[in-house]
Amino acid sequence: MEQRLAAYIGEIIRRAPSALLKETCMRLRSFPPSSKADFVKKSMPATANADLAALLRELVNAAAGEVSWDALGFGLESAFGVYTHERETRQIEMLWSGPPPSGHLSARRIDQALYDLISNAEKEILLVTFAATKVEHLTAALMKAAIRGVKIRLILEFAEASEGQLTFDALKAFPSALAQASEVYYWPIEKRERNQAGKPGKLHAKLAVVDDVVLVSSANLTDDAFSRNLELGVRLVDAEVVRWAKHHFGSLINDSTLMRVYS
Repeated sequence: MEQRLAAYIGEIIRRAPSALLKETCMRLRSFPPSSKADFVKKSMPATANADLAALLRELVNAAAGEVSWDALGFGLESAFGVYTHERETRQIEMLWSGPPPSGHLSARRIDQALYDLISNAEKEILLVTFAATKVEHLTAALMKAAIRGVKIRLILEFAEASEGQLTFDALKAFPSALAQASEVYYWPIEKRERNQAGKPGKLHAKLAVVDDVVLVSSANLTDDAFSRNLELGVRLVDAEVVRWAKHHFGSLINDSTLMRVYS
């Protein structure tokens, strides 16, 4: 019964408008413990959403004889408060490059979102990419961040380490002053598994972690990816995702799966 009750509460707080939820909680908390379930169901706030109305009736049926109406109202209100807080502190924004999405779809370009993050960085920047070329705007923003005292880590692919699968070291896209001001890492060839043709795995991830925001996309740090390719990405504000991304790459560095270029 407790699982059914929790399931109904979870479904209702995801579907119901906040005004309807608040009114429902107020009414539930106003009913005496002796009120019958049929009376409570008839007294629920009206809604044109038949599915939601049915869920509210099922909630009342599941709670009848198990918890007081006041406790049900308090529990529903508390669950909605937690849900709202988590929704406000977790943000997802879709990003794109290449052909623009339809006019009704709200989305920013991948490069614009990345530049905004770097320009406002206060503590740390982690960039992971397979390729990097012709990104003067990006390198200028990174240099300004380094001057501000922001810690910068670059995890890059190299032609030699990939045995020619990348023809241009990603590090060459960045000025030497920035490379010297950053922690630069690579994936040594001896740490990579090989396929049946003998080719080693590639450092193919594309990721940015800037302070408390993660940006994941299909785009390399290249002019083509930012301006001409059809690419998609997502900007995530989620403490758990940020913590996971930092821990994942931090662990790869700590166990020497990734090695530092400059030390």
